[in-house]
Amino acid sequence: MAMFRHHLAAAAFALVLPAMTVSMTVCRPAVAQTAAPVASPLSASHIQAAREVLELTGITATFEQIFTEFRDNTRQLVTTTRPEMLKDLDEVVALLKPEADKRREDITLGATEVFARRFTEADLKEIAVFFRSPVGQRYQSLRNTALEEVFKLLTPWSLQTSNFLFDRFAEEMRKRGHNL
Repeated sequence: MAMFRHHLAAAAFALVLPAMTVSMTVCRPAVAQTAAPVASPLSASHIQAAREVLELTGITATFEQIFTEFRDNTRQLVTTTRPEMLKDLDEVVALLKPEADKRREDITLGATEVFARRFTEADLKEIAVFFRSPVGQRYQSLRNTALEEVFKLLTPWSLQTSNFLFDRFAEEMRKRGHNL
């Protein structure tokens, strides 16, 4: 029973964490709204507004981090295990940078289209105004630290809530004649 509770808690945490990251990464109105996708074709200004939001919110910067992490992790691994390869490593990583940049641009274009289809051009321009404002810039500068603190709260909360819900579930099932 305890093992099942642990797995249930882990599954709940795995489901909650990505949703929380997405919902806290993008500024949303207080009342949740499901926006219908924007119909084709998209204007150049609409696409530009979407790209600007991706840049202002730091989403495109996360795409660059993939190459940076690859470079740093590879360098650390090679310097630890094969230091004689360091010169070649740096040259090969530099050679790979344009290919990584092309891939980054591909995902940026895809993400831009997703945002352009999900938000109207007017909405995107309003979001951009927010992120250019002093409070929007403050939000950007403090978001990651705040999210780290929330995740610290989320881990024990998720486990406690999952255990509570499972215990209540088991109690209700016992009332109906089922023993777990």
